[in-house]
Amino acid sequence: MHTYTIDDLRQRIGRPADLRITEIRVVPLSYQPADDSLVHVCGPVVLTRMDAGYVEVRTAQGISGLGPAVAGFAADHSHLIGSNPFDILDMEVLAGIDVACWDIIGQVLETPVCDLLAVNHAADRQVPVYASGGVMWTYYDRGDGKAFGVEQLIEEALDYQRQGFSLFKWRPGTDWEEAGITAAKLGDICRELRDAVGPDFDLGLEKKGYDSWTLEECLEIAPIIDELGFLFFEQPMGDEGPAQFDDYRRLKERMPRVMLWGGERFRSASQAQQWIEAGIYDAVQGDCVHLGITETWRLAQIAGAHGVHIVPHNWHTSLGTVCNSHLVAGVSSGHMCEFFMYPNDMRYGLLEEPPSPVNGLLTVPRTPGLGARLIDGVERLFPSVEGAAVMANPLFPHAWERARRRESEVAAAYADLRP
Repeated sequence: MHTYTIDDLRQRIGRPADLRITEIRVVPLSYQPADDSLVHVCGPVVLTRMDAGYVEVRTAQGISGLGPAVAGFAADHSHLIGSNPFDILDMEVLAGIDVACWDIIGQVLETPVCDLLAVNHAADRQVPVYASGGVMWTYYDRGDGKAFGVEQLIEEALDYQRQGFSLFKWRPGTDWEEAGITAAKLGDICRELRDAVGPDFDLGLEKKGYDSWTLEECLEIAPIIDELGFLFFEQPMGDEGPAQFDDYRRLKERMPRVMLWGGERFRSASQAQQWIEAGIYDAVQGDCVHLGITETWRLAQIAGAHGVHIVPHNWHTSLGTVCNSHLVAGVSSGHMCEFFMYPNDMRYGLLEEPPSPVNGLLTVPRTPGLGARLIDGVERLFPSVEGAAVMANPLFPHAWERARRRESEVAAAYADLRP
């Protein structure tokens, strides 16, 4: 497969000389359930709300662009005032600013962003999405041979199946030490889930949340999910760097039919490149919300050259879903996109026309730019909330401290193996 470069992209979009940025707004938002219920109950911590936001870039010519934001709310972006949005290919900026500039570029050129990204092929009109859930159940051994939460997990999966999704990813997010769950018991949960959804519905398993699995745990669960025909296993040992490559190769040998996905925490294409070139990941989860469209496009070119899929992590707002769907539609390595299913009104309530899957497919907007418009009064409807949104899971009061310690120990152990 031919690998395209930023120069190819630059040549494709050109550069109108009479365009300049006059204002950049980075606006924080929060979704907090009115009944004080939780939005994430998976593992050693729970989330009381979802924090995100948006970027708005305005130009002297009256054209404005939108982008998603999860950081940089207090940063000074004044050095970008007077810049041309078409120069975004050569600027290091907040990911949301990059996305907003692409929105402007598409509007100026009267072209959807996905078409601009498709350098030498037609962009897809629809993008497959998978149901990303399983975050509301905390599994623990209740002493009768069955794990609490399994019935709810199965009903959730069946609901997505009825909605027309073909793939469900879930998280076995439990502090195993405190909850009495083992890899073998997790295998029983996987079998019950497979029996319920049948053989033709794809399943994916993500690491158990906030603390990575050990190699030994992974090697125990891998042949089980391989036997059950799971589509993928996501980043179960974290992504600490090349020192992990041999362990991940051992894991892949134990599950030859299961893809290995990962990379949602990568913050540059070069960081992902070493994993791709080493043949570790079968799909890389670069996210435009964190990388911007430009850097995720770079990542997609590297991935495509090695036969690796792009499946963006997509977890915050409908605005993030829009930009990630444009990316997947516009690159030949684009495979599918995550669609988050946990309680979060910013999934549908942020945009005038929010992305809504039908039978597991998302139609990419055909209007110029991203084709996204915020609803009126968005800052009033989703006012930013200060303070911590993460708290220890009350079922496992010591789990969060132990999880953080374990993550540090894993990182340190692999650091000792680095050349």
